[in-house]
Amino acid sequence: MKRIYKEDDVYQASIKRLDFIFANFERIYLSFSGGKDSGVMLNLILQYMKERGIKRKIGIQILDNEANYEYSVDFMHRMIQNNREYLDVYWCCMPITLPCTVSAYEVDWQCWGEADRHRWIRPMLKNDYIVNLSNHPFGDKFVENMHYDEFWDMFAEWYSQGKPTANLIGIRTDESLNRFRAIMNDAKETKGGNQWTKKNTEHVWNVYPIYDWRTRDIWVANAKFEWDYNKLYDTFYMAGVPISRMRVASPFMSESKSSLNLYRVIDGHTWARLCARVGGANFVATYGKQLNYHSFKLPNGHTWKSFVKFLLATLPKESAENFKARFIQSIKFWGRVGRGLSEEVILDMEKNGVRFKENGTTPHGGNELRRIIVKVPPDNLDCLKSHNSAVTSWKRFAVTILKNDHTCKYLGLQPAKHQMERQKAIEKKYSKLTKQTEV
Repeated sequence: MKRIYKEDDVYQASIKRLDFIFANFERIYLSFSGGKDSGVMLNLILQYMKERGIKRKIGIQILDNEANYEYSVDFMHRMIQNNREYLDVYWCCMPITLPCTVSAYEVDWQCWGEADRHRWIRPMLKNDYIVNLSNHPFGDKFVENMHYDEFWDMFAEWYSQGKPTANLIGIRTDESLNRFRAIMNDAKETKGGNQWTKKNTEHVWNVYPIYDWRTRDIWVANAKFEWDYNKLYDTFYMAGVPISRMRVASPFMSESKSSLNLYRVIDGHTWARLCARVGGANFVATYGKQLNYHSFKLPNGHTWKSFVKFLLATLPKESAENFKARFIQSIKFWGRVGRGLSEEVILDMEKNGVRFKENGTTPHGGNELRRIIVKVPPDNLDCLKSHNSAVTSWKRFAVTILKNDHTCKYLGLQPAKHQMERQKAIEKKYSKLTKQTEV
């Protein structure tokens, strides 16, 4: 799908989206992380409501992962306390499972678990809007240590009360190609034909009011309207952190682990407890940036395929089985379906004798790419002069392990089968609950 530029600027376009949201959804809540995007979105909504005299409250969901910067915690408190009359707040400090990509021994880790109380990165807050294991309103819908994406969907359906509900999310397509694809996916179910909406659960749509904003739009809006924002970003700027690395997210996830070392510099107290909480945090923070996975020298006596087998044999059983399953999935995908590649890469593969077959075409950015099948993964593709990061090889599998990428995003994989099955089970569960309620 091509980008279509309209006469409205991004601010005006977002206001029109809010018009639609408030007119078509009985319940509205915002997923608030304290980052620049969710922060500007909350400010935008509050300004919209105040200017129009809208008295209804919107929900605020905060999924606290223990490891928040103190700056972020302070900012979220300020936004809540200064706007209580407009907000229905659920600051969730719940024992849930989160991905962990900094340790070979922990594929996941659990935040706010009672057994780990003595090791919590931060003490649990005591404000009246804090939701924890002892006071949560979710009933038997919540299961201790459920995965964070399960909790996300559980909260969505619980908050909806069976009514059309909008979950406002501060995702912007400017941040990554994957986010652009997610927004522009023609196959998804939308609300009112609006591409910036996506049905998520039985009664809840994810909506992205600022999906077309760029990073500079975020900061222009903060300055123009004098909105409050997370002062962590000032500290990032003064520390010389590039805008692309200014992240507010769980530090153990693949998207943000490259920024782990910033905790050591910016928030020393949190950093010390973070290292004690999850093994591998200090190593990744210290050496993660220095490791050049692409120029990694293969040990003597190994092919990349044999090296992958060696690495798998050294891993804990759970980690090894996870990687094996994902690698098999990747091999099957490349052998049966294939992936669209640029003409440059295809020509380069032909010149260097890389064996492949064609499997039709696939749409990409308004054009068509030839879909390429690789039946047998080559050991490596160092022979290619073109950008070859999208093509399968045993070296890519090795790099995935070395990066500790348990989710295998480096391989460009979609959610695993068990994850899809879990999602279907959740949807089925909520569907049954809905039918029971209707009866």
